[in-house]
Amino acid sequence: MGCVDHALLALAAAALAVHAHAEGVEVHDGRPRAAASPAAASTYAVAAVLGAVALAACSRRARTAAAFAYNCFLRPLGAHASDQKRLDAFYEGQAGIYDATRSSLLRGRRTMLRLCAAELERRAARAEKLVWVDMGGGTGWNIEQMDAYFDVSRFHRIYLVDLCRPLCQVAARRAKANGWSNVHIVCQDAASFALPADAAAHADLVTMSYSLSMIGDYYAAIDHVSRLLRPRTGVVGVVDFYVSDPSRTDCGAGTLGYRCSWLTRVFWQHWFEQDHVHLHPSRRNYLEHAFATLKVLNARNHFVVPYLVQIPYYVWLGSPSPAAAERPLDAARFELPSPSASPRDCLHPRSAPSGCPDTWSQSSAEAADSGCLYGVAAGAPARGWARHPYRPSRPEHAQFSTYIYGFTWEDPRTDICVLDLQRGDTVLAITSAGDNVLAYAAHTEGLTIHCVDMNPCQNHLLELKLAALHALDYGRFWSMFGAGQLPGFGRTLDTELSALLSSAAYQYWRANTSAFASAGELPLGARLLGRRGLYTTGYSGLALRCLGLATRLLGVHDSLREMAAAPLLKDQAQVWRRRVLRRLLGSAAVLLLDNRVAMWQLMGVPASQWNMLRSEGSMSQYIRDTLDPVATTTSFARDNYFYHMLIAHRYSRACCPDYLTEPGFRRLQRAARGAAGTAFSIHTATISDTLRSMRPGELSKAVVMDHMDWFGPDEAEAEVRALRRALKQGGFVLWRSAARIPWYIANFEANGFRVEALAVRQPNTQAVLDRVNMYASFYKATKL
Repeated sequence: MGCVDHALLALAAAALAVHAHAEGVEVHDGRPRAAASPAAASTYAVAAVLGAVALAACSRRARTAAAFAYNCFLRPLGAHASDQKRLDAFYEGQAGIYDATRSSLLRGRRTMLRLCAAELERRAARAEKLVWVDMGGGTGWNIEQMDAYFDVSRFHRIYLVDLCRPLCQVAARRAKANGWSNVHIVCQDAASFALPADAAAHADLVTMSYSLSMIGDYYAAIDHVSRLLRPRTGVVGVVDFYVSDPSRTDCGAGTLGYRCSWLTRVFWQHWFEQDHVHLHPSRRNYLEHAFATLKVLNARNHFVVPYLVQIPYYVWLGSPSPAAAERPLDAARFELPSPSASPRDCLHPRSAPSGCPDTWSQSSAEAADSGCLYGVAAGAPARGWARHPYRPSRPEHAQFSTYIYGFTWEDPRTDICVLDLQRGDTVLAITSAGDNVLAYAAHTEGLTIHCVDMNPCQNHLLELKLAALHALDYGRFWSMFGAGQLPGFGRTLDTELSALLSSAAYQYWRANTSAFASAGELPLGARLLGRRGLYTTGYSGLALRCLGLATRLLGVHDSLREMAAAPLLKDQAQVWRRRVLRRLLGSAAVLLLDNRVAMWQLMGVPASQWNMLRSEGSMSQYIRDTLDPVATTTSFARDNYFYHMLIAHRYSRACCPDYLTEPGFRRLQRAARGAAGTAFSIHTATISDTLRSMRPGELSKAVVMDHMDWFGPDEAEAEVRALRRALKQGGFVLWRSAARIPWYIANFEANGFRVEALAVRQPNTQAVLDRVNMYASFYKATKL
């Protein structure tokens, strides 16, 4: 024990003595003085003891920091005959403090372990004898942390392989202290490690935590990992520093946060080389070439000085199988499903026909250009959806950094009444927020639903809903998508949802975990801007927040909330007519909605559709015809969840979409788990491209919402022709329009469709088109 510690103990003892003495009678100048109150004396004593403890802690930290600084920066290493001797010399004086000094430097290790644990849970049966090889495992910290996410006793064998003897000694002591009888410490070069003869032939998990950048012959090491890993079902997890490859164009390294500036690349690469840590992009490139990417996350470690010091690091998970969730592929090696293979077959690889690859493409042209695949991971349990390939860097996708619609704004009840869905139907619909395609699946089992959206973030949102349906219970599912808030969403994402998401969707939600944060979890700035949950995010969330501000300025905010809670429709209508309608129509809100830029930015209405809307009459008339009927004939508290959402920024149990009801959740959970015969096929593409990838006559029904209002004549004609080719005889298309008689009806009729108006909204009437009532018409076109 050092002199500082002795002094601190003496200080604590003195404090206790003072406490004891204070309870007696003191004498000063020969006169007795009243004893100090027990409460005051206790306070002083406790403060002294706490101060002593704090000083001791500071002393330990100071000694640890000094030892770290000396061994890393001051102690001469000299020349060594081998890498092992060099490592031994470097870590000999700091092995005991390694974990304490690396926690803030080596970020991402827990994330990597959580992702690996999630993959193992999905891939490995509990009865299997799992084997984990931790290459460059050092002190055994990874094993201890993994126990929080995946019980390490479930592993038959764990091999910690490290070349450094001082670190292996720490790991051995840790294993003994924790009673890990299944952990074996192997002190040797990772590239030469072989599983013992009495062990399993392959490892189920191989991890490399900040070790790939320190291995000399990394080509041999990565090749060795591929031989160690169990074919198809094995998982390899890596976390390490990196610098980006400026010439790289594929998305195997992830699309978010990968690029580093020239200064960052040069500085960190040369800085770490001084300690024999090599960040050249070739290491990561070869890793991602040798394995199929399952998950990837690029991040920055704000080390010591936040935002000034940003060290790039990545978390990566892969699989040895080329049929895993996604992999950069050569166009020449890419094959389409055989004509006999249906999308449903491809979604369930355990029963797929021989002609169907585990992951299938929209079209050979897109596949050749994509470089990325999103689908069912090899070895994962069957699930009811697949994500199709797309290139995130293409302009039509890269323009979107978030979703436009956090909730779907078309009424699925009206669609379902007309669709007459039957088991075996193949339906195409725009993804939007995924609410309507989920409503179709909840209504009828055995559908194949092609969900199409050009905005990748809309598909990320649908993927998240499907993954949550698959993995979570109803209570947490409601918290996420009913209330829009789930405390600790980041951990839930890593441990329960990540294995079910495509890499692109995981990257997006990992970067946006605050979407589900409660008000207390958000920074002050976000709270001041009105952020509180999922439905206040994205462009639609911005619109809701602006609407909330506008209603406060107009003095109708409380009245609207009263409408959303009114138990009787007559009470709701009374509040609307007496306190809201006149203020709304006579306000600046009408002028705002009469601006095409504001309509696009806040409500996602493009200029072409805005022009169609304005051609039907004044904006004041449009607002009255839209809102007055729904406010007086539909209940915002019990049925019309669209306007309940606009007012409350969340759903209620009594007023929500079908997929958020408990019966709807149960039906959709079966679909998400592949047990209902329902298949969701998610396309990040245009509708025309998706239709061209289908076999002629494959499609039964299509719901294209209002998106043809966005088109010019040539685009509309191309899509109508693609619809005719893909639809079977008697198949039909449903759409809504801002115009009572949309101009493109002529395109349908010229291409052999019979067009009928299912509903056309008339001015100054109380009849509603549906619960939204925002569109002027609802049409059906049947292929003759």
